[in-house]
Amino acid sequence: MATAYNLALQGARDIVVVEQGYMGSGASTRNAGHFRVHFWTPENTRFAIESNKRLLEFTSKIDLDPETHFGGYLWLLYKEEQVRSFKESNNRTWSEFGVPGKFLMPKEMSEEYPYLNVKDVIAGFLGPQDGKMNPNHVVLAYYKRNRELGVRFLTHTKVERIVMEAGKATSVQTSNGTIEAQKILVAAGGWTGKLLKTANIDLPLEPQRKEIAVTEPMKHFLHPEVISMKASAYVGQMLHGEVIGSIDYPIVKGLATLVNTFDWCRAFATAISELIPSTRHLMLLRSWSGYYAMTPDHSHILGRDPNWPENLYVATGFSGHGFMMGSLAGELMAKNIVHDKVDDLIKPFLPTRFEEDTLINETMVIG
Repeated sequence: MATAYNLALQGARDIVVVEQGYMGSGASTRNAGHFRVHFWTPENTRFAIESNKRLLEFTSKIDLDPETHFGGYLWLLYKEEQVRSFKESNNRTWSEFGVPGKFLMPKEMSEEYPYLNVKDVIAGFLGPQDGKMNPNHVVLAYYKRNRELGVRFLTHTKVERIVMEAGKATSVQTSNGTIEAQKILVAAGGWTGKLLKTANIDLPLEPQRKEIAVTEPMKHFLHPEVISMKASAYVGQMLHGEVIGSIDYPIVKGLATLVNTFDWCRAFATAISELIPSTRHLMLLRSWSGYYAMTPDHSHILGRDPNWPENLYVATGFSGHGFMMGSLAGELMAKNIVHDKVDDLIKPFLPTRFEEDTLINETMVIG
């Protein structure tokens, strides 16, 4: 939807978004709604900074309250090597890009965030530029703006294959018929790899099922998003008081059935109640699952390979960072599609990097 919106702004016409479910039925509304600028690699840090600017600019103009809150991200560090890694990135990458964070000692965290269990924590890193907003409102706003700009939506319509003629992608065959197109963008999250294979393109993409949950609401107390580097878990609090979070357990690869498991709920509840003891008696209100579209280097794929069929583009592989990266990705992909312009911000993320062995090894993946 972000690409469609930017295509329409640039004067493109006859834009059609095809969705196998309802709009927002994939990862767009299944995420925690958080955004950050702190990544290990300079490429992802720069991309995130620029994307957050676009996201905030877009949400400043919509008639829905995005519920933006800059509470920051607080990483709890338990090992000396974790502290060294954060200090190196803070001194080198993050300070260079103008987004340095702050290191906190356990005593400081106990005073500032008395609800945290800082046992075994040797330091904390606070990224004050990071925050959260309501992803449902953002998705709905993109949908409404697209409709106003003349973009058409075909929901409950499954794209079955990409049709090629004479080395060009010319149409897509769907469950409701064939749609001819001058340009085709595959931005189908966890299903992208499966679709590209119908055009004889094999990208290194792997969907992974992730689970997430919210509790019953309680008085607002949790300001930053808290990430435990010991439990590989994160937890935050929504505007209306629900505590939301996830844990990186278990790893379920492929287009697995989107279900929730008792094992995951138990692991999540154990990790979060240890991290924030006051949540121990909260009731789980709801849990759900969705896909991370994972790449080998945990970085997204934008644009096209010149060896691909003409007219075919991709925006995928965000590896859990789609909500925070999507606004900029949509703008850059619109320029790429309309003007055949490969922006400097796209170049590191081109699909050719897998053949050229110029991977962007991003290991700061949460959840």
